[in-house]
Amino acid sequence: MAQQAFPLPPWVTVLKESFRRLSLSVQFLMVSFMVLVSGMAILGSWLGRQIETNSVNRAAAIAAVYVESILAAQLGQYAGGSAIDGRTRASLDGVFVEGPLRRKVVRFKLWDSEGTILYSSDHAQVGRRFTIEGLLAGAFAGAVQARISDLDEADNASERERWTELIEVYVPLRTGANGKVTTVAEFYHSMESLRRDIRAAKQRSWALVAVTTAAMYLLLISIVRRANTTIVDQQRDLRRQLQQLRTTLGENVRMRERLREAGARTTALNEQFLHRVAADLHDGPAQEIALALMRLETLGEGRIGGAIPEGNTWRDFETIHRALDASLAELRVIASGLGMPGIADLSFADTVIRAVRDFEDQFGTTVNADVDDTLDDAPLAIRITVYRLLKESLTNGWLHARGAAQRVRARRAGGQALIEVADQGPGFVPQAAFNSGRLGLEFMRERVLLVGGTFEIASEPGSGTRVLVRLPLSLEETAHG
Repeated sequence: MAQQAFPLPPWVTVLKESFRRLSLSVQFLMVSFMVLVSGMAILGSWLGRQIETNSVNRAAAIAAVYVESILAAQLGQYAGGSAIDGRTRASLDGVFVEGPLRRKVVRFKLWDSEGTILYSSDHAQVGRRFTIEGLLAGAFAGAVQARISDLDEADNASERERWTELIEVYVPLRTGANGKVTTVAEFYHSMESLRRDIRAAKQRSWALVAVTTAAMYLLLISIVRRANTTIVDQQRDLRRQLQQLRTTLGENVRMRERLREAGARTTALNEQFLHRVAADLHDGPAQEIALALMRLETLGEGRIGGAIPEGNTWRDFETIHRALDASLAELRVIASGLGMPGIADLSFADTVIRAVRDFEDQFGTTVNADVDDTLDDAPLAIRITVYRLLKESLTNGWLHARGAAQRVRARRAGGQALIEVADQGPGFVPQAAFNSGRLGLEFMRERVLLVGGTFEIASEPGSGTRVLVRLPLSLEETAHG
């Protein structure tokens, strides 16, 4: 059976959610701060204990050597294990009770191996027996023992009345050739000066640990801040690039849709145009040629049968000549609309000038052309589009405005070319013209849209006409709309 998770208190859940909402840098700084502070507390406490222990041991060792040297002179031939005689007790009183050493050694005791106090600077304790344990047992084992005592042991009753803590030191005293420990000297050292030294050393160690921890934390802050700034900048750049990519993808989708629609409309317009060309060929040159063929057949049959007079023969030849000449002229007009002059080696600006010059030569008129020479390279499809656009626009202006003040202006705008074709003709309603099925305007607009450009026409009855077109100058501009 699965164990159910213990539900967390609401405040813990709130803290977790609040923490998750913070940035990674803030989370890192908060966690590192707690870790560093915890480490500082642990290290500072450990250093404090080490300082205290080392200070006590050092003070105890110095005092032990000093006291041991004094005892060696005072105890003389004392063999240990027996009671202290009066002369030896008086000698010890002269050192620990009445002498200058009493200022530092506030209490002195001499123990035998049975746990009996052989001598004490507090005479009331002499002869009392206690269990040998703790530091006293360690001293009888042959090692100097020291600690800061809270005076809570049974043999410290008189010391507790005057002091709260003392340095407690046990010094083993050896006698005989074998160096056996027969007695232990116990003395208590005042903590006043040592406590000040320990406190000052602890404060210095805590200050060093705090400064080191603060320096480490500030270093982490600077590193994390720089890293966070870099990450934030990269995230901002990625978001901007992602937005640009989304925008570009959206534009590409819209462009593909426009190209698909423009391609479909162009296909329909091409069909209409082919029908119109077929109609023009059928109603124009085909009729004239048919007439010429009929006259030739009539002329041939008449000449063979001798039924056509000589004068009528020449009139028939003149009719045939006029019909064929008219057919040839109409075919040339139709061919001029279908053919494309060689513009593969021309720049964009030269293509614009070529279209204007071809129109002028065809219709015997003059167009005011203002072309930017910096319009150099462009794909062939773009140059074909601008050539067809200009020829159709200028031809429409000639047919409907009789070429009144026709002008062409071509300028560069970044990666695009701005084309303007205008005249001062009678004008018309553009939407009505599109709705009427005029193939010229439809072809111009669809050609421009198919290569990724924009097409606008501005005209009103009585105010002339202006065609405004933007064409990309590179395939990249075409792809990105």
